[in-house]
This record gives sequence, C-alpha cells and structure tokens, in this order.
Amino acid sequence: MANDSRGCRLLSDLNSAFRRDPEIDEYDFLPVPEPKHNRSPLVLQEHKLGIESWSVKILFQYAYNQLIGWRNNTPPTKFLDPTELCSLTRAILLVNADCSTAWNTRKELVDNGDLSVTEDLKFGGLVLKKHPKSPETFSHRKWLLHRFIDNCLASSIGSNTSSGSNACDRFVNMEAIDLNMDASFNGPNFDNAPDLINQPDYNELMRKEMNVCKNAADNHPCNYNAWSHRIWVLQHCFNCSLQVVYGELHSTEGWVTKHISDHSGFHYRQFLLKCLSQQAEKLSEQFLLNYRNIVQKEMYLITDLIKSYPGHEALWYHRRYVFQSLCESCDKIAMETIQPCEKSQENQQKKTKLENERQVLLMKEVDSVSNSDLAGREKYNQQLAQKYLDWIQKYCRR
Repeated sequence: MANDSRGCRLLSDLNSAFRRDPEIDEYDFLPVPEPKHNRSPLVLQEHKLGIESWSVKILFQYAYNQLIGWRNNTPPTKFLDPTELCSLTRAILLVNADCSTAWNTRKELVDNGDLSVTEDLKFGGLVLKKHPKSPETFSHRKWLLHRFIDNCLASSIGSNTSSGSNACDRFVNMEAIDLNMDASFNGPNFDNAPDLINQPDYNELMRKEMNVCKNAADNHPCNYNAWSHRIWVLQHCFNCSLQVVYGELHSTEGWVTKHISDHSGFHYRQFLLKCLSQQAEKLSEQFLLNYRNIVQKEMYLITDLIKSYPGHEALWYHRRYVFQSLCESCDKIAMETIQPCEKSQENQQKKTKLENERQVLLMKEVDSVSNSDLAGREKYNQQLAQKYLDWIQKYCRR
C-alpha cells in the first residue's frame, strides 16, 4: 500500500510538472538511489525535467497497474476518463518507450478525439530524446502521420468540392512543394503550389518530423530505426519529391562527415542516390543537374573521408555502392544510346566507345586504390582496400 500511495503522489507530481511547463523538451533520470528529503523527486528547470531514479520504478508500476486494471475492467480503475488515461500512458512511456499497450491506448484516444495528433507527435518526440532507438515509438509516429495526412486530404477534398477540383491529384503532386529542408540549400522555387501542401501546418509538421529523426540519430550511434523512419517520411509524406530528396542529400553531407562509422547514415544517402537515379530525366529537366555528376561528387566526398579517416569499414562499403552506381550510369547511357536492332558501323562504334569508357572507369578505380595514398599506411585500412579491390574483380566478372 505504501508503494501505491507513493505512486499516486508521484503521478500527481508528474502531471503538475507538465501543467506548469507544457513545453518540456527533454527529460532524464537523476542518479539518486534513495529519497534524501521529504520533497518531490521531480526537478523542472528551463523546460528540462529530471526524475530521481529511486522513484522511477514506483511511478511506472503504479501507472502500469492502473492502466492494466482499466484494460481488464477491474474496479476501482474500470472508469477512467481520457485525461487520466493520457497521464497514465505518459508516465509509462517516459519510463518504458516500447510498451505497446500504452501506445495502443493513445491510439484509441486519438481515434475518439480526446488527444490530438500534433500533441501526441510532440510527446513522442520527447520520449525519443530519452529512448532514441525505440521501435514502438517510431511505429506509433507512422500511424499518427498517416492520420494527419488523411485528415489533411479529407479537409482539402471538402474545401474543394464546390469548385470541382481534384484535391487528391494536387495532394500527390509533391514536385510543386516550395520546401527547403536545409537553409544552406537554395533550390529552385516552384509556383502554383497545391493548397494542401502549402498549408503551414503540413510544412511545419514535416520539418519537425525530419528534425526528430536527426536528433534521434545524433543521440544514438547507428540508429537504424531513426534513419528508416526518415526514409519512410520521404516516401509517404513527400512522395520522394526531387526537391526534398536533393535537399536531403545536401543537408546530410555534413552529418556523415562527423559520423564516419555510422553505416545507417550512409545507407540513407544510398537511398537518396537511388531516388535520384530513378528520376534522372526529371532531375535534368527541372534542376538542370546531371545524375552522374552527383554520383561523381559523392565519390569525391567518400575519397576525401577515407584519406582523412582511414580504417573505417562503413566508408569502404559506401564506396562500393557509389562506384557501382557510376558503372550502372554508364550502362544506362549505353542502353539509351545504342539501338539493339541496328547493326550499322556507327552503332558498333558507339558500343565500342561506351564499353571502353566503362573499362577505363574500372581501371581508374583500381589504380586510384592501389597506387594512391587511399590505402594509407594503417594495416587495417590496407586490408579494407584489398577487400574492396577483390570486390571490384568479382563485380567486373558479372
């Protein structure tokens, strides 16, 4: 009973902290194993919340037991109002971010209109500050974003019914977004942006979502869940818009130069390059950019990183992808240039020229790794360079 009494008081203190400061943006557990004073174990200062460690287990057990009692329709918790459910699930998730029962309860609250999508996204961002790799939290955010997009779409359809415009078509036309994901990237502006995408709420929410992914990646190395969620946002919230994808390639360059062993960050750049490859023609028309030049720039970047920071396997594996992309770019040009049914001398000359170009590319790459300072003097980096050369030999025989 003592624990129940303290748990109720701790929950009340937590609720009071969030009422006093709704803009709490970070929290952590303070290393205080035992209560030393007869006062609240919660410390709130400058939007930061500290919870003394001795109280964490008591708070969690109380909130969890209350929630499960409500779920099982057990007195006296069978009648809990939405505000109480919000506070209980908040207490649980601040401690255990992967409690699916708590997240599912919050889904029900959102469905019933007792909790807004934006409020729950804000809370999820707070949870990720402490638990940056939580898969359940990212999964819940996907569900919330689906809800938000559906609501925006339904609202757009309703507001355009009288004019007979097709809001669905305008919604998916992401190329009309005037959205700069990074201040240093001055991409072209598009006119006549769709009404839905030009809504400030939509733009602001998606900016925040990308920042949530970035912060989670900053707070935990090789955070696959954060980068996978960022890919999901690009695919489902931006439809892999060229402007956004190209802006992301630019903005994440600085991040990977500071996290050279983080393969998840390089995998994200590989996804971006693949998106640009699939839209190479549109990239050339709208941005006046050549896909092959972009890949070549990526090769210069990875070469510089390998020279500056030898002995990192993630760099060499990313180099494989970039080099393979260069080769595939050559092959694609060959397929577009050479007429398969035509056997004229001119066509044969084009084929020979392009085959020679690909061979020169292979020879240059082998030479740059073997005879330059790319392999360096560090033994492990030399082993990585040799593995890379062995891979090139296998790749050439395909």
